[in-house]
Amino acid sequence: MVDLMKLFRPRGDSENGSQRPTSQQATIALGGGGARGIAHLGVLESIATSTVQIERVVGVSIGSLVGALYCVEGDVHRAMAQVIRLLDSSDFQLGQRLMCGVAPAADSESAGGSFGWYTRLRSVLSAHRKLTRAVTSSSLISDAPLRDSIAQLIPDCDIAETAVPISIVAADLLTGQRIVLERGPLRLAIQASSAIPGIFPPVPWNGMLLCDIGVIETVPTLVAKTYNSDLTIAVDVGQSDTKVESCDTAMDVMMRMDDVGQRLMRRFYLNSADIVIRPDVGTRAWFDFTNPRRLIDAGRIATELSLNEFHRTSAA
Repeated sequence: MVDLMKLFRPRGDSENGSQRPTSQQATIALGGGGARGIAHLGVLESIATSTVQIERVVGVSIGSLVGALYCVEGDVHRAMAQVIRLLDSSDFQLGQRLMCGVAPAADSESAGGSFGWYTRLRSVLSAHRKLTRAVTSSSLISDAPLRDSIAQLIPDCDIAETAVPISIVAADLLTGQRIVLERGPLRLAIQASSAIPGIFPPVPWNGMLLCDIGVIETVPTLVAKTYNSDLTIAVDVGQSDTKVESCDTAMDVMMRMDDVGQRLMRRFYLNSADIVIRPDVGTRAWFDFTNPRRLIDAGRIATELSLNEFHRTSAA
């Protein structure tokens, strides 16, 4: 176990509080969760003001996108401004309507939650249309909005060219293996890691067929651990554990069991981390990108609480 006292211990005599605390190098694992992953920005911002120095990011799905946006220049405030600008733009809202049929206004009754939009999403995607696409296509939704959003946020560069090193994790559908990408087109790697199975089409990559591995490895803690940093930090943006009132349809049952499976797997992977940060993202759906500032605040608050808790524990 990492000596967490180093996070807060001053250089030299530990009783000399006037000296700067010793910093530690960390590999941070940013988990998947769709829109909830916007909270990663608040996490990164809070860590930037601590004694922890991020030497590598390992990302899955939205974690790969937010992580790459930060790693390109190592400037979390610039990354945050870019995301807010995109999500507030009319073009993004139009893309949401084309993809899901509706994008609630930021001040609407359903803006802060997921159930109202999810209900409307199901009504837009009729049973006949879903069944037809499911048996004739590799996905239910076109990847055009995903590709466009990535292109607006991420420069056309190689994974190895970022200012802060990043590893992007995906699954190869052909071999069933976990794939860790450290070289190759950054945009395409993010698209592959974000290709939710059945929702977005898988991405061809050097003889492989890649998709989001988040269904079984929501937080890439084991991969992060292999880099042997002083600290391995895991950020879990999974939905809060809640009891549902009913599972009336086949889609309800499938989505519920997918959620249950992810929760169980998260517990396993998070055990490998030295520090676990869990922003309070509630039950927000993966496609609900409204109120991004609320998610960023949740990430910031959770990180400050986690580091303060380690400080309190180590000082005891």
